Amino acid sequence: MISCKRRVSIDCGLEDAFEYVADWHNYRAFMPMFTVMDPTSLVQYGVGTSLDTTVAIGKVEIRTTLDITEFLKNKKIVMKATKGFLLRAQWEFKDIGGKVLITYDFDYDLPPGLTFRTDQKNALERDVESLACRSMELLKWLLDNRPKEQEPDY
Repeated sequence: MISCKRRVSIDCGLEDAFEYVADWHNYRAFMPMFTVMDPTSLVQYGVGTSLDTTVAIGKVEIRTTLDITEFLKNKKIVMKATKGFLLRAQWEFKDIGGKVLITYDFDYDLPPGLTFRTDQKNALERDVESLACRSMELLKWLLDNRPKEQEPDY
């Protein structure tokens, strides 16, 4: 498997960051390779969530089934593909004094037969790594720029 690992510190609360990532409705906002996401399970939060997804890599779209396999509230989320574009995405969350540190691990294998030449394979791998790593930049931007809850006036 090919790996991409990133860490970002985000100016928001731990629970806010965790809940944003835990909500599959938000995935397309910060993971641009996911172009379609539809739940296929009754469970839609935490372990047991299963999503029918279209993953776009370059000009290729691959139907993929994603399952949430680990879910530790405010600590860790792991998502794995059970068919299609084989990937594993993991987010770990840590409070660092008013900010949250998110460690993101993204591992994948290109499907066999997707490319025939080494240069095509290398180009697709660069595209996937770029998209996977850009997702953390997008997540940081989205969470850093969310409106802060206002304190009540007493």
